[in-house]
Amino acid sequence: MATLVVTLLVATALKIVTPQLIGVFVDRATSKSTIGAIAWVYVGAALLQQVFRVAMAWLSETIGWLTTNELRGDLMAHCLTLDSTFHRDHPPGELIERIDGDVSGLTVVFSEFFVTVFGNLMMLLGVLVIVWVQNDLAGLALTGFAVVALALLVGLRRVAAPAWGRAREASGQLFGFLEERLAGTEDLRSCGAEAFTLNGFYRRARERLWSVSRARQMDAIPWITNGLIRSGAHAIGFIVPVVLVQRGSITLGTAFALYVYTQLLIQPLDAMSDQVQALQQAIAGGRRITALLAIQSPVIEGGRDSLPTGAVAVRFDSVSFGYGADPDVLHEVTIEISAGSSLGIVGRTGSGKSTLARLLVRLHDPRRGTVSLDGHDIRDLQCHLLRRRVTVVSQEVHVFRATVRDNLTLFDPDIDDGSILDALTCLGLSSWFAALPHGLDTVLGDGGGGMSGGESQLLALGRAFLANPSVVVLDEASSRLDPATEALLEGAIDRLLEGRTAIIIAHRLATLERCDNVCVIDRGRVIEHGSRARLSRDPSSRFGALLTSASSQAFPS
Repeated sequence: MATLVVTLLVATALKIVTPQLIGVFVDRATSKSTIGAIAWVYVGAALLQQVFRVAMAWLSETIGWLTTNELRGDLMAHCLTLDSTFHRDHPPGELIERIDGDVSGLTVVFSEFFVTVFGNLMMLLGVLVIVWVQNDLAGLALTGFAVVALALLVGLRRVAAPAWGRAREASGQLFGFLEERLAGTEDLRSCGAEAFTLNGFYRRARERLWSVSRARQMDAIPWITNGLIRSGAHAIGFIVPVVLVQRGSITLGTAFALYVYTQLLIQPLDAMSDQVQALQQAIAGGRRITALLAIQSPVIEGGRDSLPTGAVAVRFDSVSFGYGADPDVLHEVTIEISAGSSLGIVGRTGSGKSTLARLLVRLHDPRRGTVSLDGHDIRDLQCHLLRRRVTVVSQEVHVFRATVRDNLTLFDPDIDDGSILDALTCLGLSSWFAALPHGLDTVLGDGGGGMSGGESQLLALGRAFLANPSVVVLDEASSRLDPATEALLEGAIDRLLEGRTAIIIAHRLATLERCDNVCVIDRGRVIEHGSRARLSRDPSSRFGALLTSASSQAFPS
């Protein structure tokens, strides 16, 4: 920025000086004096001015891109801190438009606004000072014109900003719709919903068309005003010098210089008018960016940065929770899991089992009650510490378009290949690794790219093992696997849970055989909690009834 300011000052000074050289050249030419030297000085000044213009362009573009890229990073980091309720209400397509589309509108402002507005304001002041020095009447005329023109431009600065804000919002809605529908293409086609989808697309595209058209119409007001300003500048540039020459107040060369200064006056006003239009779009995007940054996650970072090594105890104490403004889905849930033991959680779909896992890694905070690790409320812990010590393996495994190495380490460069191979060996996944065509450098496609459900689960188990957590949560991790593939994963799961506190959420009751204790949840309430062995032998228990029901369905009479 300091270099840009110096470059801008020099370039502006050269631009203000060159009309003086033209005036001297004209006076010398009319008086038949030597003009060679002044001509060469003018050529040198013009060339030097171009050099500084190139330098300004490079510096301003660099500053613009560095600034907006950092802003994109800030927005991305901010979105990653927001809870899943926010991401449920704002699809990825909309967030892409907010993070990239709105910031792109600011790129022009950061890269050109400073140079255009600040530089042209300096040139405007410099021109007026020079004109006042040469002739008071000319200075008064140009100053009055400049004040009126600037007042008009400032007054029109916010005319189109609200319209552009609505246009950006319409774009976000359209891109959010596209992202969501394209992600569900198979379901839409299989259900014959193409026409319905296209109808929704047309409605949103039409809304975007009209909102952008309205914003463009509002943009025409500054554009028309700029035309009037330009016409006024031309009139002053012709009339004032002619009057002053006729009075004998100035020479022909000075008159020509005054005309050039009048045209120079048009340039900053014209440039600032263009920037006003760009600024209106940027203001609209800036408001949306500010609104996004103003959204604060209810999950507030704790201050504690340490926990004992190894397995730790987990406790849910009178926990109640609901999503957003919805009613509670958990009601006064109290569960305790001792360090190194395993708890199986079973219940109907929608009973709140997965919600417990989300609360444990602080994707949400409970409305009432506490969740603690080793006796410490997890709200007092730093989030990165908590999520390093608690790992959740779910049935939905996201595979990134990256190498197997990056997918296993989640892009952590501090994990070396030796640690990765040791983890795969410990988990009994050596045969899976041996089948990869390029080993750890095998590139996986976006969303899995041909990986089977079993292979994706192997990948998730490898990630969890490399994280070396104290608590492992398996949230229906094998629910989508066939029995043969699930059997292959059993050994890997046993090794992963070894020496760690485990929470296993499952529909398949056979999955809970490795658990020390079992908790049955129904409609967000704990209705049964105790030793798996004891509950399975008790036919009057809810868990025993579930086992009997599952057995009768598997072996019908």
